[in-house]
Amino acid sequence: MASNNTAKTLKELHVPSRPLIIPNVWDISSLNALISLNSEENRPVKAIATASYAIAATLGIPDEQLSYDQNLEAITRLAPVAAKAGLPLSTDLQDGYGSRIAEAVTAAIKAGAVGANIEDTHPETGAFYGIEEQVGRLKVALKAAADAGCPDFVLNARCDAFYPPSSAHLPPDSLMDEAVARGKAYLEAGATTVFFWGGSGRGLRDVEVSTLVEKLGGRVAVKASMKSDALSTAELAEKGVARISVGPSLHAIAMQAVKKAASELLAGGKLT
Repeated sequence: MASNNTAKTLKELHVPSRPLIIPNVWDISSLNALISLNSEENRPVKAIATASYAIAATLGIPDEQLSYDQNLEAITRLAPVAAKAGLPLSTDLQDGYGSRIAEAVTAAIKAGAVGANIEDTHPETGAFYGIEEQVGRLKVALKAAADAGCPDFVLNARCDAFYPPSSAHLPPDSLMDEAVARGKAYLEAGATTVFFWGGSGRGLRDVEVSTLVEKLGGRVAVKASMKSDALSTAELAEKGVARISVGPSLHAIAMQAVKKAASELLAGGKLT
């Protein structure tokens, strides 16, 4: 069972302009690799998050097919290892599994998690939940957390207003208005931060990050991009965000390393 004190610790790490840089893991080996970066003298890793996309990849399925049970099984394996290392764990609960959102949050807390990402779109279709409906769902999630003994549960509410498959029906010049309206509503509902996702192709524009930070008092979470011209974590901190995650990017980088090493071996080379 997660400790509310651990949830408070995680919440206090979300500071605009001094963001929590939270790496995402998918299995025990990736978690242990990150834990190994910490020592008695230096602890660069402050907290850990899961990545549902990467967890799904280990099972050979797309993210939207990752079931409640499969996700919770992975969380249940990871949580005690993170706890032993003294690291708060935030989980990727997708959209909260529809009407099972309270059940999902309760189960995550019982496994040892103290935070979660919850999306505002249906995973199967990409369609938005209405703002009022999503606000209600977030309140249900936070009430479930409080009832489970974790009133300071860290809700990182994801907003897909800039994600093309979900926002294609919106006029391009209305995306920021939609994002700000949803962001303000989610924060008022009790979210610690709002995570804005633009997809691996579009991403977020620099000016969009700046505007969101201004409109939402810095309570903004973003994903570090793998693009060559992307802002560094230091530059994102200067923009004023409160949280930076990487999603499945570490998994993608690890798989590329495997492919590269295997390719060199199969071509008559050696491991380097």
